[in-house]
Amino acid sequence: MRAWLFILVGLVACGGSPAPKPVVAPPAPVVHHLADPDVNKPRETKLLSIDWSVDRDGNELWKLIAPTGADWEAKLDEVPEAQTDKLALALLQGGNFACAIPAGACGVPADLPAPAPTAGLDDPCLRRLLALWSIAQLEPDQLPKDVLRAIAALPPPESQLVGTAIRAVPESEQDFRLELLAIAWQAGQRELVAAILPDLDEAHVATALTKHHIDAALESLTADRHRGEFLAAIADERIGAVARNQAMVEVAALDTTTTGRDVLAPDLQKALIAATHSKDCAVVAAAAHMFEARGDHRFGPKRPRARKVEPLMRAVCVLAHYEEMQRADEPSYLPGYVPAAGIDLTRVTYDEYADPHTTESTEHVARDQVVLPELEDLIRALDHCTGSVCTSEEHEFRFDWKPGPGGDLLLARIAVVERPSCGMIKP
Repeated sequence: MRAWLFILVGLVACGGSPAPKPVVAPPAPVVHHLADPDVNKPRETKLLSIDWSVDRDGNELWKLIAPTGADWEAKLDEVPEAQTDKLALALLQGGNFACAIPAGACGVPADLPAPAPTAGLDDPCLRRLLALWSIAQLEPDQLPKDVLRAIAALPPPESQLVGTAIRAVPESEQDFRLELLAIAWQAGQRELVAAILPDLDEAHVATALTKHHIDAALESLTADRHRGEFLAAIADERIGAVARNQAMVEVAALDTTTTGRDVLAPDLQKALIAATHSKDCAVVAAAAHMFEARGDHRFGPKRPRARKVEPLMRAVCVLAHYEEMQRADEPSYLPGYVPAAGIDLTRVTYDEYADPHTTESTEHVARDQVVLPELEDLIRALDHCTGSVCTSEEHEFRFDWKPGPGGDLLLARIAVVERPSCGMIKP
């Protein structure tokens, strides 16, 4: 026993350190929930101080609200629900939703601008946003039809407000929806109308094509169920060339599938012959090619015998569209426009960093080797011709005509002039 006591005393005398005490963090202070800043946030100051119990008309209320580009959403959040219908109707009846669009690069319109922070109730860019809010406040039967018609007539790039106005009309009101779609189509809202049109029933889609000349309707119709409408579309000068040409293709394909023979039916032939006299040279070319591909060369784009430039430029327009759709094994009509000695092809290139900016070169091309230069861009340019000069954003095409042996004009030279950005050549 005494030995154990000696050992214990010896251990203590050797200075052994006791184990460190664990550090314990002080307890977090208890915060009452009413003093918690995340729970009990101070109430924001209201923007409106309007006595809503007073009976005021919508226009008077808008003046009191005085929305701006910076605060209109916050202010409208404070409006009692009982007042929103009155405000929405007054705003819509006031119109003025055509937001001014600044010109972008090369004159291309930019996107719709947001209203300036200081913009007031008379600013159209703010009013279009207020109109979107207003339409959302009203039931479909409350929306003024005259206002919806006016909104549908707004041109691009405004599409959000137009689309909202049209879609606010219930799908059950097919007649009025179609009326708005027709107005929007005439205003240039092609993509928007094409997206909404399939929501109509088949009869109204057909009416959109035949009565309102909305060529997007062809996408929702078929040639077997609406052959008459397709044939009428081929002859309809108010329908775009792409849609008219597609109608030709679909009717012809239907006949080939049905009969097993690649022969144009009499009613289609009649429509195609009429199309060869269309004002649109792309339609003329497509109709001519339908015959040409089946061995009928009556309507090929031959050079007219003329001593004036106008009919020849029209023929070149048809020829360019025709050559765009030609197969590789089909002969070109272009050599018939060119003298036996061939044609000069001049190219003028542009370099904004060079001095001078333009460089010109000319090559002579044999008659049997001639092709229309820059065909895709030439077709675009042929929609913008003055005399024998046609212009696109990228090039200016100049056609020089000279009398041939019989006195008729022949195409002696084509000049392709490269244009700088926006077509403004530096001095």
